[in-house]
Amino acid sequence: MMPHAPRCAGCVVLTLAALVVQLGCQKRGESLESLLAHAATLPGVRASRQSALREEFRLVEQSHTLPSELNTDASLVHQNAAVALEHALPDLEQISKINSETESFLDTLGAADPSLVAQEARLMGTKWSKQTKAVFEASKLPGCDYGIRFDRGYFNDLSFVYRSAAACRLLLVDAVSDLESPANVAIARFDAAWRWTDWLANSEHLEARVQAAHLRSEALAVAEMIAGRPGVTADDLRAIYRTLDNTLRHWPSMRGTLVRERAMAIITYEAIRLGLADLLFTADEREQLRADGVYDSLRVAKEQQIDADEAAYLAYMREIIDVSDQPYYIRSKHLVECDRLLRANEQTDDYPWFANHLFVLDNSLTLAQAELARDRARVEGWVFLLANLTGEPAPTNHTNPLNGEKYKVTTRGHERYVDLGDRRSANPHVTLAIQ
Repeated sequence: MMPHAPRCAGCVVLTLAALVVQLGCQKRGESLESLLAHAATLPGVRASRQSALREEFRLVEQSHTLPSELNTDASLVHQNAAVALEHALPDLEQISKINSETESFLDTLGAADPSLVAQEARLMGTKWSKQTKAVFEASKLPGCDYGIRFDRGYFNDLSFVYRSAAACRLLLVDAVSDLESPANVAIARFDAAWRWTDWLANSEHLEARVQAAHLRSEALAVAEMIAGRPGVTADDLRAIYRTLDNTLRHWPSMRGTLVRERAMAIITYEAIRLGLADLLFTADEREQLRADGVYDSLRVAKEQQIDADEAAYLAYMREIIDVSDQPYYIRSKHLVECDRLLRANEQTDDYPWFANHLFVLDNSLTLAQAELARDRARVEGWVFLLANLTGEPAPTNHTNPLNGEKYKVTTRGHERYVDLGDRRSANPHVTLAIQ
């Protein structure tokens, strides 16, 4: 199972603002929006008397990466694929069903007979034909702006992540539904599906990037099926190459993603100060926290506790952002040590509970970074393989960011593959005679 990004992602906190209002904000006589607008001014951290927090916050201010500074004005007024997708897939319950069915199907592609795959894909495609057609049209639009506001912290609506995943998967299913159609038809569906992974990743939202990585692993299984079809030509492979190579050329930085994750946490600490901590727990978590005897102390945490917690979190994030430009295999040991230090005082009153269990979520931030390195390795490995098969330029980077190993294309009979040295990734692999 793929690791999740930190807490906001794993639990899809507060997808429906109305639910939040019913649960908590009305009790205060204030709306969620008014509370978040107040939190966006960062009154708590600015007024803190805790020296460590003041220093860490000063460094964030100096870097010009406060939440409000990371928001961008809507770049797309018309022809926004995100808006078109909301019209194509408006029903969240339906989105959940699509993701459940298509993900299960796509996860079995590697071991399945192509004719059986096509048969099942046709049945699924018939069921979701209207939705597939609509998302294919949305995929043709020139850009996608999800409207993420980093000054809302963990109170952003994350339904765009799962809506985009459903769109991508519907198109991937469509791409393998007809073995008799020309390969360029399947490749067009593959390219349209891949665009949603690029749009998710380029949002620089951590949960969206982790979801994009998972979708790409599914999409590359589809690419292998297409590349192995009878009659596939070098030009067909070049079309897949161009799609993947374009992704490599516009790969978002790890630093930018971590800076935005930190910004959302800063806002969320303000929300905790405003008494909204309870809304960040699921019902099961509330029950467990009550059983652990810590629910009340977290729900109405004291100012000094929150300040010390946020100081520890910001120090942790400063450490991992400082090394974020290094390949993952170089910084991985440092990340593990940062995780260890963050949870070192677990049995004491100084333990930063929110930092560990809400924002870093028991090392999941490190696991998410590993998954993004794995994602890069899979895409680069495929571009290396397709470059070898078609004569197109190979990527300029020759080293797997997950483990530091050199990419190498191996030939075995009619097979060519790149060994990624990663048990959690399927190796880029093609078996065909190019015409």
